[in-house]
Amino acid sequence: MKAIIRDGGARSGLALADLPEPARPARGQVLVRMKLAPINPADRLAAAGNYAPLDGLAGPLGAEGMGVVEEVGVGVAGLAPGDHVILLSRGNWAERRLVAAAEVLPVAAALPPAQAAILRINPATAFHLLASLDLAPGDWLILNAAGSSVARWVRRLAARNGVRTLNVVRAGPAGEEGGLWLVDGDDLATRAGPAAGGAPIHAALDAVAGASTGGLAACLAPGGRLLVYGHLSGQPCAIPSALLTTKGLRVQGFSLRPVEAHVPDLAALYADLATLAAKDPEPIAAILPMAEVEAALAQPPRGRVLLALDR
Repeated sequence: MKAIIRDGGARSGLALADLPEPARPARGQVLVRMKLAPINPADRLAAAGNYAPLDGLAGPLGAEGMGVVEEVGVGVAGLAPGDHVILLSRGNWAERRLVAAAEVLPVAAALPPAQAAILRINPATAFHLLASLDLAPGDWLILNAAGSSVARWVRRLAARNGVRTLNVVRAGPAGEEGGLWLVDGDDLATRAGPAAGGAPIHAALDAVAGASTGGLAACLAPGGRLLVYGHLSGQPCAIPSALLTTKGLRVQGFSLRPVEAHVPDLAALYADLATLAAKDPEPIAAILPMAEVEAALAQPPRGRVLLALDR
């Protein structure tokens, strides 16, 4: 079968390879014919060899994706051939995957496959980020990389909970759906407070790291909380120590997989997110075949780019 693996000698860090076909499912396993998978920032980092939690450097890449169940093993309940599923483990840039039944979740066939393919990570990340902050209706939250898919989901879920958002972008024009929008800069903290009407900003979400972490921290009220969930800048987080000592801020890292290990009903969570995705689908910039993975990686970062794994 065809799969995309790491290749340090290639310009993109990736190669399209022929791997052995998976075996038929054993007890408790399912065989999934993969359909679509997005290219996420973590995938780009993995291609460059800069993302630590890889599930084996020799295997296929791909943090998320959707497919159709092709065959189920003995003892598998709740799944049948033809079911649309999303994969909970990495290694999805391949024509087929043989996984434990616990590694897949069914999604409604009515959900467009492209939306199912991007359901696994960004919507759930936004949900758990907000849940971790435990904000009350009327509270203010500031976030950077506001044009990203995660930020879009944060705004959607925050609005559902009555939480107000200040959305920071690198450059104008700003002002997409929901919330208030600010262009980043050295004076961000002096503009954020008035934008929130003088109300305290209790929490921040940082997808950028580097100096941006300190910029968000400066916007927070005493006792505020900052979650770092991304590192788009590629730089270490930089926060003036005086902000930490005088404001008593709490700065923490966030990763989706350890958090989800403690969720009692993942199926219910993703069913809720799928309902929202069906009502307000994310725009898809391009869908390209696996053989064009280098062209897919070269696509501008705005808009979701997907790989068609069955062609």
